[in-house]
Amino acid sequence: MSIYDLHSPWPPAGDQPNAIEELTQGVLAGDKHQTLLGITGSGKTRTIAGVIENVERPVLVMSHNKTLAAQLYREFCDFFPENRVEFFISYYDYYQPEAYISKSDKYIEKDLSINEQIQKLRLRATSSLLSGRRDVIIVSSISCIYGIGSPSEYAKLILNLKVGDEIPRNKMLYDLVDLHYSRNDVEFTPGRFRVRGDVTDIYPAYSDDGLRVTFWGDEIESMERFDPETGAILEKVDEFRIFPASHYVTTKGRMTETIDLIRQELWDRMEVFKSEQRHLEAKRLEQRTLFDLEMMQEVGYCNGIENYSRYLSGRKPGERPFCLIDYFPDDFLLVVDESHQTVPQINGMYSGDRSRKIEL
Repeated sequence: MSIYDLHSPWPPAGDQPNAIEELTQGVLAGDKHQTLLGITGSGKTRTIAGVIENVERPVLVMSHNKTLAAQLYREFCDFFPENRVEFFISYYDYYQPEAYISKSDKYIEKDLSINEQIQKLRLRATSSLLSGRRDVIIVSSISCIYGIGSPSEYAKLILNLKVGDEIPRNKMLYDLVDLHYSRNDVEFTPGRFRVRGDVTDIYPAYSDDGLRVTFWGDEIESMERFDPETGAILEKVDEFRIFPASHYVTTKGRMTETIDLIRQELWDRMEVFKSEQRHLEAKRLEQRTLFDLEMMQEVGYCNGIENYSRYLSGRKPGERPFCLIDYFPDDFLLVVDESHQTVPQINGMYSGDRSRKIEL
């Protein structure tokens, strides 16, 4: 029996059974590229759903814009209601990237607005991939090629809680802060926790449900999933995994090393600017970087922390940043929707981003 439970009121018809069989055999035989052709309304999504059911692998479905990605997400949710179907698109409502215009010697600071609901969906996608399940389908826009944190660093900080575990309550609270959760006893929203005596309520950043952890001394006495809106208990759980509230998390040891490396590069770059009589650039770089380092030392992150992702993930100069694809196992299945538009768009967006960063 397949790990995917395909629900469809219509069995494959016409050319669909042959297409499903041929595509399935191609995937199992190791064919790297296959193409499914069909006019609009011919049931290509239903055909791909049949292939997914057969090959039993994690799947990344990539579309060239958010609207089509949302449509595919809804369709796959209908086809696989018992499996993990997730949505991964850009979480910016507004985004002005950091840039430098050399002709006018003008520096443009980064300005952005993040949609918290989409951020939750992105975190849910990566948590599903690292949960150990293989029945995971991620529907994504081109956003999946852009940098996020290291999957290995992210996985190291997953907090595993189990009824009967002996763990001081304060130790758990410090661990939550390391995962970029913040304490707020009044406003209980995703990515926050609150403490009332021996009871700690946690709102996972990627979930619609809260987790209530009750202590007896230094022992976890019970855990319950509950509705954050009504407080109603949904079920008792014996164990629970809490994933980080940000993709840019790292261990304390790595953070200390990161801060030292950034500070050393700062001094090196300032010397270069000063030798070129570019004192304004040197001062601007010093102020911005030292402020970021102070934030990283105090709270473990800063605005624009992705600018330091090479240090946080331990990459060498020139190595590409980690992206959503790195969270998948090696044998995952990639489905590129409308490939005649998606592939050129990937090339164009990559080239544009690279050109901006070289100029910067």
